[in-house]
Amino acid sequence: MIRKNDLSEVLFAFVIIAFGLFLVYSGIDLSIGKMSRIGPGFLPLSLGVIITVLGIGILFERQEKRDDGPPNLRGLALITLAIGAFAALVETTGLFPATAALVILTALANHERIRPLTMLGTIIGLCVVGYLLFVAALQLPFKPISPDLISWFTGTS
Repeated sequence: MIRKNDLSEVLFAFVIIAFGLFLVYSGIDLSIGKMSRIGPGFLPLSLGVIITVLGIGILFERQEKRDDGPPNLRGLALITLAIGAFAALVETTGLFPATAALVILTALANHERIRPLTMLGTIIGLCVVGYLLFVAALQLPFKPISPDLISWFTGTS
């Protein structure tokens, strides 16, 4: 059963559905290929179907009315800063310091206090997963810690 939606939620759902249908339309003329060797139309077509289904799901979502209060502009600014800091630091300082900056800035965006041990565990876990995924498995040219950063800390050239 469709619930009474706010106009903004209905418009948001229709924008998501329209974007999904656009992806389906753009991928329909391209070859899908086979599962062993997918073609250029597979990704836009499959993502378009998924996004369209999610957009339809937004229309049927049951949610109780709640008063969220004013928007969390501090959180929005810090999350945006965290993503920008990661992008700027990953090449200059390495994957581990960039991940640490991302986690710390994201934790500061939360209204609730996060324990330092939890933050440290999150940093270590994301560094391990990031290294195994991006460096070991995908062989992307990320350094865990930049040699320039190490020489800056040790004072050697």
